[in-house]
Amino acid sequence: MKCVKCGRNVGSDGFCTCCGFENKHIEKAYNTANYYYNLGLEKAQMRDLSGAVIQLKKALKYNKCHKDARNLLGLVYFEMGEGGKAYIEWQNSARLNTVEENIANRYIKEMEEHPAIFEEINETAKKYNLALSYAKQGSDDLAMIQIKKVLSITPNFVMGHLLFAVLHMRAGDNAAAKNDLNNALAVDNYNTTARRFLMEMGEGAGPAPDMIPAEALKPDNENLKNVRPVDHYEDPNKETWKQFVYMLIGLAIGVVAMFVLVIPSVKAGVSVDYNSLKKEYNETVEQKDGEISQLQDDKASLEKQNKKLTKALKVYEGSDGEDSMYDSILLANQAYSKGDYVECAKQLANVDEDSLPSDTSKDLYNTMKNTAYPKASSQLYQSGKALYERYKYEDAKKDLKAAYTYSDHDYEILYLLAMCYKRLGDTKTSTPYFYDIINNSGDDDLIRKSANYGLEVLVNAAKEQAAASVNGGKTTGTEEDDKTTTKEKETTSKSTTATKKTTTTEKKTTNE
Repeated sequence: MKCVKCGRNVGSDGFCTCCGFENKHIEKAYNTANYYYNLGLEKAQMRDLSGAVIQLKKALKYNKCHKDARNLLGLVYFEMGEGGKAYIEWQNSARLNTVEENIANRYIKEMEEHPAIFEEINETAKKYNLALSYAKQGSDDLAMIQIKKVLSITPNFVMGHLLFAVLHMRAGDNAAAKNDLNNALAVDNYNTTARRFLMEMGEGAGPAPDMIPAEALKPDNENLKNVRPVDHYEDPNKETWKQFVYMLIGLAIGVVAMFVLVIPSVKAGVSVDYNSLKKEYNETVEQKDGEISQLQDDKASLEKQNKKLTKALKVYEGSDGEDSMYDSILLANQAYSKGDYVECAKQLANVDEDSLPSDTSKDLYNTMKNTAYPKASSQLYQSGKALYERYKYEDAKKDLKAAYTYSDHDYEILYLLAMCYKRLGDTKTSTPYFYDIINNSGDDDLIRKSANYGLEVLVNAAKEQAAASVNGGKTTGTEEDDKTTTKEKETTSKSTTATKKTTTTEKKTTNE
């Protein structure tokens, strides 16, 4: 035995040979812990798992570092379907016994190598607590749904079988409850709770009480002795006023009885019915809310799974009639080998790098992209520029747009693209491009030319707004309309002349 104070050997007299600490009480505690451990081991071998838990907890109470007791307690918990408690016990055993060989390390390693075990443990605990909450609220149907899911995940969960038995007993289905209790006893043969429930259901109980004879159920007629018999007859035609008085008295008594007895009982009955209906309605609403919540969770899970599978399917098979990403990579590789960098870049644009499953495919994608994109951008820019110089702005726009997509914000391409939109009359699209060049390009020549064209657009817009305000104001005469129209024609003519001059200047610059 080692001294608990200094760790040296303890002598036969119970005192430490080094520090002199008296360890006899510690030794007695360790002996007691071994005693309870042996009892727990015996009960575990007899499959009295709940009894084994009690004895092993006592052993750990006297010696918390008892390696065998803590490891056996984890095994018992795991056998009863409580994997979370088992993992905690093994973790504590490995932490408290780090010097010597400990089998708990192997148990922990096996659990950590299979993450699905922890997912099952979490799902079991979550759904069991939800079922227990529903059972406390009286929503037995929802509780049964949850406990079925629990037992489908962890069939040897003793507490789940016991809760299922209680729910069946409350529903009046004793046969199903008996099956649940037998399932619990199949795991824990001597579970006292399961055996007590069986006794309450009549399994192994005493003889039934004697039946009450039928004569004992007849009512006692002693109260009929004081009833006075009718011994004379009175003529109803005599003293009719008495009959009228009796009738009024009877009517009054009837009204009073109605207000005193009938109406309160009717109100009480209506109140009881209302409360009962309200309770049923609330229970139904809770049940439906639980079902809706469960269906929403299932829907969200299925949508997430469907999104993941659709993304994976697009990688291997494509979607909506398009080629898969692997097909696009293969076509891009073929075009890359032939030196057709435009086609290669076009195919690579259909590939999502994050969706590629392997590092090899990502490396191939990046290698081709880094080479094909700049060259494709240069080729498309040259072809777009040639089309622009031949006044084919629509065709030039397509090539320049693709060239800018493959470039790293090449503002010369963006400027020529903006000019195509401007020549086509789409100032709404060209203006933001000019502003982008002015704010971000840093090229003085491009900034100057973009500023000129942007200023021209602003001036034309201001003139159109002024003309619109004049037409909508007080000056609405025919002569003033004619003047405004003449001014607009002159402005348009000047703008056209300026545009032609600018085009001629650009042609000269291009030729030079």
